[in-house]
Amino acid sequence: MDQNPYKTDGKEAWQAFGLVSAIGVDLASCVVAGVFLGKWLDGLWGTTPWMLLLGILLGLTGGVLGVVKLLQKYGPEARSKKQ
Repeated sequence: MDQNPYKTDGKEAWQAFGLVSAIGVDLASCVVAGVFLGKWLDGLWGTTPWMLLLGILLGLTGGVLGVVKLLQKYGPEARSKKQ
């Protein structure tokens, strides 16, 4: 009997959806946290817009690092090592 290698039970699709959702939430939450922290520090120290820009950059950096860690833990390469 010929088995189709592309036929799945849908589990992989839900796992991929979960990974993509986690990436989006991680990146967005880090950037939003950086924006709020930067605006708060600008108001506190009167350095508008420098702390906001620094907060955005730090948020993006933290978000990208979080995505890299997430992909190392749950990405396609990690799944192929488990099998």
